[in-house]
Amino acid sequence: MLNVLTDDETADGAMQWFSQFGTTDVNYLKGHWDRFRGTRDFALSVLPPNSPQTILDIGAHWLHNAFLYANRGHRLICMDTPDLMESALIRETASALGAELRSTRRLEKADGLADLKDDSIDMVLFCEIIEHLSFNPIPFWKQVYRVLKPGGRIIITTPNAFYHRSVSERSRRVSEGECFGLSVSEIFETGTYGHHWKEYSLPELQAYFARLSPDFDTSRYEMICHSYDITAELPVIIKKSVAKKLHVRAFDIYLDVQLKDKKHGIEINPPWDPV
Repeated sequence: MLNVLTDDETADGAMQWFSQFGTTDVNYLKGHWDRFRGTRDFALSVLPPNSPQTILDIGAHWLHNAFLYANRGHRLICMDTPDLMESALIRETASALGAELRSTRRLEKADGLADLKDDSIDMVLFCEIIEHLSFNPIPFWKQVYRVLKPGGRIIITTPNAFYHRSVSERSRRVSEGECFGLSVSEIFETGTYGHHWKEYSLPELQAYFARLSPDFDTSRYEMICHSYDITAELPVIIKKSVAKKLHVRAFDIYLDVQLKDKKHGIEINPPWDPV
């Protein structure tokens, strides 16, 4: 039987567990807890029961997502920016999770993975990250491919580019002559990793990994509609005037990218590095 950290996997139970180590991002945890659990259920449904796996969580943030896998006895390697991974709060939390922390300063080079052994990872979590990438991803995916075991999986979750409200908003901006894509104000007023530079449809994601390598199988996926409670994220002055919780509904793509075998590798190269 796998070890567990807590029997209470509700948002309140998770917040209580995280509170041992100081102040976590409670609003983010509460707002996204259903997504974290849904992702965990989707990911673990294809793993052998009661068999600890080595899981690499890229973009681990406050370790909220990692918590759910550690709570099922899996070994976590968590990677994010140095300001998070080197903080005392995250180090304490990781120690209780039994997780290894890795910092990355250059995600486009996957520098945090450079000393990981080949074929050492059973599953990679890449949740709500791919839409934020603003660099050519080939060198990054080559490192991920290298460390992933044959038969291993990459779990991608990302907003669906065809979500009707997103399409409607993009259409409005174009029809009013405002902009294509991100507005200038969004570029200047959003943190470096906050922009959605590119949102994907399911066929695009499947083409993306097919282009990287024929070793990837993208046949397993789900289209999930989540309800997010955004009340906690509102400014206090607005929050006080809200009589009930406000929810937004959005469709996410859950894609299981299985590395069937390591026969072909990733043979394409960025245009500046043709060899």
